[in-house]
Amino acid sequence: MSSSMPFRKTFGGSVETNRVHTLIPLRILMVVDGQYPATGGAEMQARLLCTAFAQQGHEVRVLAPRLQASQAKFEVIDGIAVRRLSYPRVRGLGSILLDLRFAAYLLRHRREFDAIHIHMVRNLAGAAGWVRRLVGIPMVAKVSGADEFRGGILDPALMHRPIHRLLNAGAKRIDAFQCISQHTRRAMLEAGYPAARMHLIPNAVDCARFACNRTDAPLQRVVFVGRHVPVKGIDVLLRAWALVRRPAELRLVLAGNGPKHDQLRALARELGVHDSVDFPGAVRHVPEILADAGLYVQASHQEGLPNAVLEAMASGLAVVATRVSGHEDVVDHGCTGLLVPPNDPAALAAAMQALLDDSGLRLRMGRAGRAAIERTYCAEIVTASLLRLYRGAHPTAPATETRPLHTDGHRH
Repeated sequence: MSSSMPFRKTFGGSVETNRVHTLIPLRILMVVDGQYPATGGAEMQARLLCTAFAQQGHEVRVLAPRLQASQAKFEVIDGIAVRRLSYPRVRGLGSILLDLRFAAYLLRHRREFDAIHIHMVRNLAGAAGWVRRLVGIPMVAKVSGADEFRGGILDPALMHRPIHRLLNAGAKRIDAFQCISQHTRRAMLEAGYPAARMHLIPNAVDCARFACNRTDAPLQRVVFVGRHVPVKGIDVLLRAWALVRRPAELRLVLAGNGPKHDQLRALARELGVHDSVDFPGAVRHVPEILADAGLYVQASHQEGLPNAVLEAMASGLAVVATRVSGHEDVVDHGCTGLLVPPNDPAALAAAMQALLDDSGLRLRMGRAGRAAIERTYCAEIVTASLLRLYRGAHPTAPATETRPLHTDGHRH
């Protein structure tokens, strides 16, 4: 068993032991520092958690910036109230003014919530931290990965900028951080954040959405689902595909869209594999795409904790992925899939070939992957851990406290 599987050791617990933390409803504000709704990993996770918490009887609201004029300032999505704060179009000052509006919103509405969960440690997390003591509500921020550390407020190369130093100092006042992988936890520690506030809680999967009815019928599709951007390594996957010995009917499906979409199509033609590669574009029904597949492949150069890999495993698919953080946290090499060095088409092709040629191994890995998802990543388990974190984040509230809500919005 791989030694790089932290969640198996540090996270989880039975649904029964977690159930106590879902009994008393909370009023939760989900803050999404970006477009909402959207197809990005953090935004999709926020939406999944909103739905899961609401189904458990918690009162959930969403707050996000209004990044496009076409977006409504208020709407209801999935039965959840979504409020958007207008983004001031003032050159050089827009994000600062939005941060101030956000902080003011938290202060005005502080009696309406029991916990605030900010998705991604970016500007809004920094602004929230500066008013944390005045707001008096437990604040949790989710650390997703590269976005925060490359070009964001945690980027060490940008700390010479006063605004980055200010927002970083604010973020350090947040009560607790949801780290979705070992990499994000290490990066936060290196950035000077205290270890006691780091909590390994992974992304969640709605297990009921994904079927796991695998047979040893001939494999017809190998699938990748995700954005067509450089970090996903789809060019490496195409080069590996050109090396794989495969029957004529076998297809590689590259679902998704992005700025590299046309270049990837051109590369498929250049490599002579365009006749066996499908580009269906953005897909709305990922469970159906995965249900039709026989193997999942992801060649990313870097990951936070990839939703697509979690969903593939929930669908009972064996996974071939690169040995990078995020993949290492999820895929148990030799048990639920195979890990290969990044940016190595030959190694990726060899791993794919091994599973294409051995249907029994492929099925065993797929079943083990589904079992791993059910143990650790199902939404009921993840939300129970988050509820414990919300209740334990307040310095005056012990982790097991389950105080009822008060109708006047005050805590006594």
